[in-house]
Amino acid sequence: MDIRQIKYFLTVAEELNITRAAEKLHLSQPPLSRALMELEEELGCKLMTRGKRHITLTQEGLALKIKGKQIIELTEMTKAEISEMKNGISGTIYLGHVDSNGPTLAAQWIESFKKEYPNVMYNLWCGTVDDLTDRMKAGLIDIAVTMTPLNSELLEGFKVYKENWVAIIPTSHSIAKTSTDTVSLEELSDNDLIISSRRTRENEIRSWFEGIKKEPKFTVKIAHSSNVAKLVSRGIGIGIFPASVAKNIPQGSDVVIKEIRPVVSVEYMLSWDKNHAPNILAGKFIEHVKSLMK
Repeated sequence: MDIRQIKYFLTVAEELNITRAAEKLHLSQPPLSRALMELEEELGCKLMTRGKRHITLTQEGLALKIKGKQIIELTEMTKAEISEMKNGISGTIYLGHVDSNGPTLAAQWIESFKKEYPNVMYNLWCGTVDDLTDRMKAGLIDIAVTMTPLNSELLEGFKVYKENWVAIIPTSHSIAKTSTDTVSLEELSDNDLIISSRRTRENEIRSWFEGIKKEPKFTVKIAHSSNVAKLVSRGIGIGIFPASVAKNIPQGSDVVIKEIRPVVSVEYMLSWDKNHAPNILAGKFIEHVKSLMK
């Protein structure tokens, strides 16, 4: 299996039609069909079912479509990195981050690193910790701003920031109308809650309520916290998120922010794949961030 075959397959997988795929690749149909048959023979499975008008991918074909895109992306990244090494400290840092306070941390670091290395470029990708871990393991990003708990079997890193958890409450809710700027777990326990879709995060929040012998009701789970204000303002539930999420909510969003008591906090990490050393450029970025932490 080579890059040419993968590109051919991905084009067919996108077009779902041999004729259109061949036109897009500037090929005649016979060599394209032959390349696909050779790929199926090598893998020992059918990748697609050929109908009269269109093609349907098999389960194996769908899996190859996902992996094939990653292979092409990683190939392009490697080409760029190798070609840029000859120009000294330049190239592209593939930096991932969670949403919450991740964008702020990434922007601060890039701003200061850019002053020292003006020729470096950046490719940013936002996702959940699970998404970021998968992309680091696949070699699609170099380093990432993640959150605790850190999967120490897969990732290595160091702490870069810490903040408390808050409740994001609809203004119409009785808890929002109390005079205190804090809210207890007891008060939250009987309400619909909106939390991160990350499984380890759900387990962490659930453990808070175990201490007061309550079972929380997780009504909505979201991958990106930018949606929380819209959900809360419509009275769908109370959001449980790090304080930086609340800071990014626009004024006039019909929500009230209260710190959770007893205080619970979350730590941010700059992380990388434990089993693969960062490349030279990513290593310099890591050392730069460490110097800012002193």
